[in-house]
Amino acid sequence: MSTQKTPSTARMQVLVVGAGYAGATAAVRLAGRARNRVDVTVVNPRPRFVNRLRLHQIAMGRAVPAPALRDLLGAGVTLVEGTVAELDPDAGRATVTGPEGVRDLAVDRVVIAAGSTTTVPVPGAGHVHAVGDLESAHRLRPAFAALPAGAQVSVVGGGFTGLETVAELAETRPDVAVRLVTSGEVGGWFTPDGRAHVRETLDGLGVALIGGTRVRAVERDRLLLEGGHVVPSDLTVWCGGFAAPPLARQAGIAVDERGAVLTDGTLRSLSHPAVLAVGDAGHAPSPGGDRYSMSCQYAFPSAAHAADLLRAEALGLPDAGAPLDLGFTARVVSLGRRHAVLQPTTKEDVARGRAWTGRAAVLAKNVQVRGTARAVGVERRLPGVVRWPHAERAARAVRGEPAA
Repeated sequence: MSTQKTPSTARMQVLVVGAGYAGATAAVRLAGRARNRVDVTVVNPRPRFVNRLRLHQIAMGRAVPAPALRDLLGAGVTLVEGTVAELDPDAGRATVTGPEGVRDLAVDRVVIAAGSTTTVPVPGAGHVHAVGDLESAHRLRPAFAALPAGAQVSVVGGGFTGLETVAELAETRPDVAVRLVTSGEVGGWFTPDGRAHVRETLDGLGVALIGGTRVRAVERDRLLLEGGHVVPSDLTVWCGGFAAPPLARQAGIAVDERGAVLTDGTLRSLSHPAVLAVGDAGHAPSPGGDRYSMSCQYAFPSAAHAADLLRAEALGLPDAGAPLDLGFTARVVSLGRRHAVLQPTTKEDVARGRAWTGRAAVLAKNVQVRGTARAVGVERRLPGVVRWPHAERAARAVRGEPAA
């Protein structure tokens, strides 16, 4: 697969793997801004959009809208329902399997936006439930509903997914005993006032907290913790880690220990420059040197940046060689339906300042979770509308203009 610019008379064939926040955004932005010089094909395993921020709510039986992807992506994007079974970046070929059988696609460029799934790095993974993907959320729903009163439920992992999941479980069924097990301090990422609100809210929901310890193994009805401690657990939900699907590794593309594609700052693969990776599927260096945090706050800008790079290449515009320059601003975490924490951050995604709680934080969370699918639709109708902190600075660098 050549990394040279596609001739202006040819239509660049772009394959987007995945139609979550990042994949859908990249597809509609590129299709809408490439002046008919690009054919965009999206391959996704299901025909409807999955709002990943609400998977823990789906697991509790709450109704969550799932727009049809054909409507969301629009007529300018070709949707193929299925999975990419084989990707050969050097030959420019992908094999897709799905309800309509097996088909081969010729591709010039690939945008890997396959997201991530839950990983369980301890013995006993077969006893674990998760909320990292739609299928896992659907499996958790009947298992949780079938628990008798007084049953013991454990959520492993104190990150944002773990906090939102444990609060949702406890609020939905106050008749079961819910606990949170985390290797760090409960709410340790937040500033002190935000941390205090997290702990007070979970305590009010009846959640038992076990911080500063790791799970060594999961059994059918208990957790084995470090130090030989044992806690009963009739149902265990693992929220402790995420990894990218194996597609990139199997294709011979350089990946990190979690299977995310190693990229340069422009989001191009280090081993296969005609492959780009966005969202959770990519490992791009932030200006500070670390990997950008997995979040929708990274998914949308990374997708937009990749689309703009490919647009410039297809149109023969000045090389879109500027790295993504993203500054985080805040994180908002729900703690059930009535509580949330809105935590301002530095641009490197480190908590700072005073956390917002109460109705303002709950409103901010509701706007976030309901606005993701709408954001893709707005980008389709108004290509180029997705912006982010420092976006214009990067655009000026591409155009060779001095910084403001």
